[in-house]
Amino acid sequence: MASTPDTTGQRRRVRRVTRVIRDIDAWSVFKVGLVFHAALYMVLLITGVLLWNVGSATGTIDNVEQFMESFGWDSFTFKGGSMFQAFAVLGIFGIALGTGIWVLAAVVFNLITELVGGIRVTVLEEEVVARSVEAGQTQG
Repeated sequence: MASTPDTTGQRRRVRRVTRVIRDIDAWSVFKVGLVFHAALYMVLLITGVLLWNVGSATGTIDNVEQFMESFGWDSFTFKGGSMFQAFAVLGIFGIALGTGIWVLAAVVFNLITELVGGIRVTVLEEEVVARSVEAGQTQG
């Protein structure tokens, strides 16, 4: 065990501890994955709407439509409402797919660690040790 002073003058004891990760709870992975992918879905939808509004205001969307018409399409137009609905539905499927992949990965991890015994991780545990009153000093 090592002892190092910190900024407050107290001593911290540090010891190295080896831990073994053998199991990841699939239910907790499902909950975290669902919240993560739902938040990502909302961020991407809002970003898409904001970028669409910026592109529409600056004329970029019209320029792209005209560029595509120069290749021979008679009338090429983006339909913002239809695109938003399609991306919204695809995003819901993306939430389900992403969360499912995370849960599947956790289950496969658990199966593999049953065979090999887990993953060893070395961590440092810190313990704050209060200063002891030195012998010969009195409190007053």
